[in-house]
Amino acid sequence: MSFSQQTSMKKLDLKDQILGYVKYWHLFAITLTLSLLAAYVYLQFTTPEYKVSSTLLIQNDAQGEGLLKGTAFSDLNMFRNSKTTDNEMEVLRSKDLIYQVLNDLDLGTRYLQKSGWKSKELYGDSLVVKVDVLSVKNGAYVKKLSLQVLNGNKILLKENKKRFIYRFGQIISRPEFKIAIRKGPAFKLTNKTIEVSFINLRNAAEAYSVSKLTVMPVIKDANTIVLSLMDAVPQRGVDILDRLIETYNLRNVSNKNIMALNTIKFIDSKLNYLSKDLSGVEQDVEDYKKNNRVTELSSNAQMDLQSSGTYDEQLASSKVQLRLVQSMISYLTDAESNFELVPTTMGLKDPTLQNLTDKYNNLQIERQRLLRTNQAENPLVMNISEQLTGLKANLLENLKVIAKGLRLEENNLSGKSAHFEARLRSVPVLEKGLQERTREQSVKTTLYHYLLQKREETELSLSATIPTSQVIDRPAATSVPAKPKVQLVYLLGMLFGLSLPVALLYVRSKLNDKVRDIYDLDHLIGNTRVLGELSHKGIGESIVVHKDKSTTISELFRFIRSNLNFMDTGKNNRVMLVTSSTKGEGKTFFSINLGITLSLIEKKVVMLEFDLRKPDMLQHMNMKTGAGLSEYLQSERVTINDILMPAPGSANLFVIGCGKIPENPGELLMSDRLEELFRELRTRFDYIIVDTSPVGRVADAFSLAQFADASIYVVRYNFTNKNDLGIFEEICENKRLINPMLVFNDARKENRNVYRYGRYAYSA
Repeated sequence: MSFSQQTSMKKLDLKDQILGYVKYWHLFAITLTLSLLAAYVYLQFTTPEYKVSSTLLIQNDAQGEGLLKGTAFSDLNMFRNSKTTDNEMEVLRSKDLIYQVLNDLDLGTRYLQKSGWKSKELYGDSLVVKVDVLSVKNGAYVKKLSLQVLNGNKILLKENKKRFIYRFGQIISRPEFKIAIRKGPAFKLTNKTIEVSFINLRNAAEAYSVSKLTVMPVIKDANTIVLSLMDAVPQRGVDILDRLIETYNLRNVSNKNIMALNTIKFIDSKLNYLSKDLSGVEQDVEDYKKNNRVTELSSNAQMDLQSSGTYDEQLASSKVQLRLVQSMISYLTDAESNFELVPTTMGLKDPTLQNLTDKYNNLQIERQRLLRTNQAENPLVMNISEQLTGLKANLLENLKVIAKGLRLEENNLSGKSAHFEARLRSVPVLEKGLQERTREQSVKTTLYHYLLQKREETELSLSATIPTSQVIDRPAATSVPAKPKVQLVYLLGMLFGLSLPVALLYVRSKLNDKVRDIYDLDHLIGNTRVLGELSHKGIGESIVVHKDKSTTISELFRFIRSNLNFMDTGKNNRVMLVTSSTKGEGKTFFSINLGITLSLIEKKVVMLEFDLRKPDMLQHMNMKTGAGLSEYLQSERVTINDILMPAPGSANLFVIGCGKIPENPGELLMSDRLEELFRELRTRFDYIIVDTSPVGRVADAFSLAQFADASIYVVRYNFTNKNDLGIFEEICENKRLINPMLVFNDARKENRNVYRYGRYAYSA
């Protein structure tokens, strides 16, 4: 297995990522503490809100007969009114209904009293004082009043930094409002200030209708609905829902009563007319008997008269129905009844007429409900008005058809009655006259009794009207606040405190364009071998490898020496070219200490200072500058022995300096003497280390690449720019350097926790 395969790097795993963040634990501790503190302060300043809810059963009566079905008055169709759950949910959300509830509960004034860090709202039995609003204008809604009890008779009013003293019950007049202040249920002498503000109930009703009041079915298509709202004062929320349900039921009952009262009014008018007519007929019978002394009829005449009377009764009933139809036609054609309920069609058995009458009355009620909160020009009102006009026309048309049928029936009955009258001509005139009067009296009496019975039934139905909704669960508030949720607030604070430093560190890492760790080079590793990694060294410390001293970094150099032997299976890596992307990445430092490390195993090593532009190898080794490579390449008289210098402290290490810095280093490196230099050095030394210029700035290293057996590219953590790695990638792709290998320099604890080789681990 090749060393490249052994040292191939993997993606940064989860454990390494976590360890990368754990070292900043103090930052996490600070942000977590501050976040939890912010959550605590938020909870202290936030007024808790409680959820108040109630469950209501709506009678979903699409046919309008659910209320009366199975009762003694099931034959009365006049009170049928179709209802659906969806429609009733919208009624419960209506702004007009909610406004009436808020107004009835006198919620136009708000009271706040400072309690600790936050203000406590006073309501109901907790009110120290009560403000009675006599009148209020729009300007009052932005006013802030402060009240303070002075004694049992007087109170201090603060308004716009002005102070006024009033007696309890005294009327206080301003251009924007007129109020009177009285003692509340919880009145006591206190020095606490009570903040008072006025609330626009119209705006409040709209807010409840749009969002604050939730009305929804328990499950889809169910008749059971849940009403809920959030309120900082639980009792106020309970009172609002209680009054809302009560007002809703009262309105439903009121709508039914309007229809019933209208019908009673119509029946009373008919009874009054029949009563007068019946009195006249009864008086006529009495006078006829007195004047003609009539007692009883013969049996034969009785039978004929009975048959004739049957048809006459039917004829009279038909005439009565015809008069009822004509009365309804007159009622509908009267301009004053355009938007009034149509009286019941009792006595008329036509189902179409009954259905049209029910629809007409339902639309009238819906129009009257909309007019409570809307103008007559509202599109919804106008649409219903148009429907009413169409239905009215249909009613008139239907009544005309019924009238035509009744006339035909009357003609038929008249013919049959005439037949029996002809048979009775032989009956004494007195008997005939008596029977005619008695028959008319019987017909009118029957009709009178029928109308009187229906009136009594209508009055009984009126008194027996019950609400169309049933409360399943009375309004009640939760025992713990629904908002804010303490556990959720602390959880969010904890998550924020942990995620903020993660985000900051992540953004910082993404904005950092320097090589931070070995994983930044994972896209190069597949084609490149890693020779080793060096830890951070002290400032000004150039030589870190010593014969009788072991340190972390010196052991890392020995590890690199082992890797060189392991990778050099053919023993051909004798000439090693050392370069980097830019100045300051540590290639000279690496060259010096690698040379010392190799010399410690009794190998003859020579180091060449081939950075002809800014040489600093001899300076780092505290050696004097003399003749060097520039003189050797420029003059054939200069030999290797003239420029070869032994390194201090090592018998096997030699150095060839740059010499005098040349004016044309690029051309000098094209000298023919380079080949002679390396050929002779190969015969005299085991290893040749060539310290060259950075390839990211000049091309000197490429001129020397042909003489090297291996190329070592130094990358420095937190110094080498990631963009400069493209230079090394391009070198590898085009094979511009022979046998390239990477060395990572200046690794710190933030780059890696430990430096591993073999089965030893040295902490950085």
